[in-house]
Formats: sequence, structure tokens, C-alpha cells
Amino acid sequence: MGLVVTGISQNGDTTALEAALKTAGLPLDPIQVIGPDDSTQGAASSLGLTNPGLNIGGGQGTGVPGITSAAPAMGGSTRYFRNEALSDRLGDLEIPDDEMDNYIDALQAGRSVVAYFAKPDTIGKVEEIFRSTGGLLKVKTF
Repeated sequence: MGLVVTGISQNGDTTALEAALKTAGLPLDPIQVIGPDDSTQGAASSLGLTNPGLNIGGGQGTGVPGITSAAPAMGGSTRYFRNEALSDRLGDLEIPDDEMDNYIDALQAGRSVVAYFAKPDTIGKVEEIFRSTGGLLKVKTF
């Protein structure tokens, strides 16, 4: 039996959820919220370089990486790389690998993942509160 209840929040506001949990006599410290700002590690160049001053050659065979003063022409394309720390955080929620992309997609769409680490005797109550309070979507237990 799973003990982590998860749900997707449109705006990351857990005020109503926290109030309902508190009213039910449940502690608030097992709540985790992973927001959309956690969904990307940041931009890196299309070559995966984060140091724009790194010289990768002058094109004439005379450049020495990191020594020659000419800045490389690397184009303007940027892409985002998956934040491994994010996958680890979601993995801590016991989300199965085949569901992980759904949660990452939700985060990248600006939603938040809300999770509660319940105890065996409180799991039913927590699930009920997640489903009925706080506007959470796709409530699941892992």
C-alpha cells in the first residue's frame, strides 16, 4: 500500500488543503510542494556549455581552448536540459518511472505537484482531503 498522496495544483496554493489537514488533526510537515520554477535547471548553449568565455578554437587551428582570447561563435540557440535534482525529488515521492513524464509535463506547464507523506492509519483521510479540498487534479497514491 502506497503512503504518498500526490495531486496537481493549478497555482501552487495549498492554503485550503493545509486548513483541511489541520482541521482533521493531521500534521502539516509531511507536505511537499514542487513548483514550476523547479522544473528546469536553466538554459545552456546548444553545445551544453555554460561558460560563454570558453574558447573552443579560432577556426584556423591555432586556438587553444581556454587560452586564446577570441570568443567562440556559438549561435543563439538555447535548449533546456532536464534537471536531475527534479527527477530525484519526484522519485522521492515514489512516482513510478512510467508516470514521471506526466508530472514533469505538468510542472513545465506551470502547475505544481503537491505531495503528502501519510502514515498507514491516515492514508484514507489524506486521500479524501486531497480529492475534496484545494482544487487538486489527478490525485494518486504511490
